[in-house]
Amino acid sequence: MTKKRIWTCVLLGISVLLMYYVLRDVKYKDFIKQTSKIDLKMAGFAGICMLLSAWFRNLRWLMLFSPLGYQIKKSQAFSALLLSYPANLIIPQSSFFVRAGYLRKISGVPFTECLGTIIAEKLMDGLVVFGLFFVFMFSNFSFQVSIFQNYKFYLGIILFGFVVFKLASFFFKTYLNVRWQSIMTAIKNQLSNFKIGLMTAQKVDNKPLFVFYTLAIWLPYFAIFYFLLKGSVARDFIDIKLPIELAVMANIGWIFPTQGGLGSYHFLITQIMQSHGFENLQAVFFAFFSHIFIISNDLLLGLYVILFNYRTVFGFYNVVQNV
Repeated sequence: MTKKRIWTCVLLGISVLLMYYVLRDVKYKDFIKQTSKIDLKMAGFAGICMLLSAWFRNLRWLMLFSPLGYQIKKSQAFSALLLSYPANLIIPQSSFFVRAGYLRKISGVPFTECLGTIIAEKLMDGLVVFGLFFVFMFSNFSFQVSIFQNYKFYLGIILFGFVVFKLASFFFKTYLNVRWQSIMTAIKNQLSNFKIGLMTAQKVDNKPLFVFYTLAIWLPYFAIFYFLLKGSVARDFIDIKLPIELAVMANIGWIFPTQGGLGSYHFLITQIMQSHGFENLQAVFFAFFSHIFIISNDLLLGLYVILFNYRTVFGFYNVVQNV
């Protein structure tokens, strides 16, 4: 067994353990009964919000190329963005490279500068999401009580993430030292172009519009969880803090290096739902329902790009396979 497969098995094992923990007290018949309560109209609204969020992300991303002197068509950037969504389902955290590589192929923008713009916008997203999260947390007493009552849960997340990071570092440095050194050398050689792309957020021509697009990305994203809640386990009034907290923790679940957030997403969403008073069955069902909904939309959007640009997509795939 190769070392790469060993690492894949380790991550898969973590996913299986988390899924077992989430599903350990759930009966299959009760879970299936919950599907009859799904409101497809609310799911449709969530789908519209997901598409709106992606479109505004595309518009904001295009603004980052102007300071670099590149003029890219909206359709080119949007196809690269949509194609990157299902990439994480195949290789964890590969969407950055698929997005940058595909846009380079269809527009000619250097890969390192393109990757820099992607990371620049991800940093902006991190500031917005966690900024709103902490502002809301410290301005709402009942929310603070909920957080501090579950401090062990959050500390466990941080500790678990730290352990996985250290294990990954040890694995790469111990078993892939030669390749690791070559990768680090390549990164250092391209650092100047990468830095240029990373600093573009400070040089955009219309900063108020850039901020507007950022808000336009995340407000529909929060609304996705609102509509999914209304369409599944929470037909009554929903406090706005719940979809915001779910959206933030869902992002952490996706960031974790498991296949498509499998296990990590379900664990985090279930814990948050339970901390807000939902029954275990409702919490688990919403975790699976929202996860399947997001994955299905990612696959459909990616399929759309493949159908209308199949020659370019498969040409790009062949290039990646030969690298």
